[in-house]
Amino acid sequence: MKDLLKKARENNGFTTRQVSLLLNIDQALISKFENGQRMPTRVQINQFSELLKIDLELLTVAWFKQKILKEINHDALGLRALRELEKELSPTDSSALDELFQEMESLKNKMESLRQKGV
Repeated sequence: MKDLLKKARENNGFTTRQVSLLLNIDQALISKFENGQRMPTRVQINQFSELLKIDLELLTVAWFKQKILKEINHDALGLRALRELEKELSPTDSSALDELFQEMESLKNKMESLRQKGV
């Protein structure tokens, strides 16, 4: 994320001072965001996206990645927890999908039965 902010700022021809004034964020914080020493808030991410013309989705994903990495800090258990969480959240979880399809099939059969009865 830090590279995104600095590159976008430079591509837009802004100095850290100008960004600081436009977003009402301390100039030292802007520098710390750009070198990865501090994390902007979600609100600040939105402000950076708008001012620096960075895709909000791209910037937000990069922001979350940095927050997660900072929290787990390459800890083996943190990485394991992340993998387990990915499995829980994954829409391709076959058992959850299988259950959903079974429910859908059951409802389809009930609807077909009702339709045949003329209800």
